[in-house]
Amino acid sequence: MRPKRAAQKNSPGRMTAAATVWYFAYGSNMNRAQMRSRTGQILEEQPGRLDNYEMLFNKKSRGGSATANIRSAPGKIVYGVLYKVPDAAFRSLDRFEGVPEHYRRIEVSVTDSAGRKVTAQVYVATRVEKGLRPAPHYLQVILDGAGEHDLPPEYIGEIKANAGQHSRS
Repeated sequence: MRPKRAAQKNSPGRMTAAATVWYFAYGSNMNRAQMRSRTGQILEEQPGRLDNYEMLFNKKSRGGSATANIRSAPGKIVYGVLYKVPDAAFRSLDRFEGVPEHYRRIEVSVTDSAGRKVTAQVYVATRVEKGLRPAPHYLQVILDGAGEHDLPPEYIGEIKANAGQHSRS
C-alpha cells in the first residue's frame, strides 16, 4: 500500500507532499505524551480496534519485566490508538521498539472510530516468554493512554486482569 500524503509547509507559502502512515499502538505508545516524545509529530489520532488479535504481556523488557505484545487470536479484539504520523517517524519508533531484534513491524487492518478499515503498521515481538508481569509504572502508562483515548472500560479491565496474571506465551 502506498503511504498517504499530507501537505506540509517547508517554507512560508510553499507546500510539499510528505508521506504519512497509520500506526496502531496497543501498549505504552497509546500514551499521547510518550508517543509525541518518540515521533515528534502526531498528525491525527483516534481509537481503533484490531480484530482477531489479543494483547498480552509476554515480551521481556531490558529490566526483566513484561512489555505488551499482540498475537493472532480468532474472535478476540485489541483496542488501541491509531496515530497518523510522518513516515519518517518510524526511524525513531523502530529504534525505541528495538527493531529488528526485539520487535518487527507488520501491516494490519484496523477499524477506526468511524467504522472504516484502515491499513496500519503495528509492532509484534520477535521473542516471547511465559511468566512475566509488567512493572507497575509501565502498566500505568498503558492505562493512562487507554483512558486518554476513551477505550472501552471493559477492555481497560481486561488489561488490568491480564497484567495481574502470568502471561501465556
